[in-house]
Amino acid sequence: MRRFLRAVLPALVLAGLLAGCSDEGGTITAQMREGDQKGYVAGDGSIESLAPDQRSTEVALTGTTLEDEPWAIEDLAGTVVVVNVWGSWCGPCIAETPDLEEVATALREAGEPVQFIGVNSRDSVPSAQAFQERYDVSYPSLQDDGGRTRAQLGSIAVATPTTLVVDGQGRLAARVSGQVDAGTLRGLVDDVLAEEPAG
Repeated sequence: MRRFLRAVLPALVLAGLLAGCSDEGGTITAQMREGDQKGYVAGDGSIESLAPDQRSTEVALTGTTLEDEPWAIEDLAGTVVVVNVWGSWCGPCIAETPDLEEVATALREAGEPVQFIGVNSRDSVPSAQAFQERYDVSYPSLQDDGGRTRAQLGSIAVATPTTLVVDGQGRLAARVSGQVDAGTLRGLVDDVLAEEPAG
């Protein structure tokens, strides 16, 4: 899988960059400029994967989980963190949830140093909890607090959904803007794990 992704990702990244520069209405930039009827910016599925020497964006994220527990990414130094921005009202978020859970479960059972965290957008706590129960989501999510928690991610998580892979040094290593599938996500995480120093 890693060989396949290394061969395919440069083309996908280039395609995503070209799409981002386009004026076609389906791009994230065009949706932000023109607005659409969904009430949110949908991702175009572009994949970005950064080699260790290209990682310049440090990801800062703190918040309160749906269970009212404090959470901070800085407490997970040395751990690969997968951040998924989602909302129960978002069709692609619903569609990708089983894939996220599949990868989270597989990595946990394998004992890999990976932590998943959701960042809820625009749901009340009861609605977000009901969603997680309905779809058997085993990892925590941060509450929506009027958008302040999500705003910490800035321009790296404009689309809903967005999935980020953060390396053990807290740097953005990979991003999927839009719906992600299990194979793609596992490949991205495995590549980052392979680069992490032995612990």
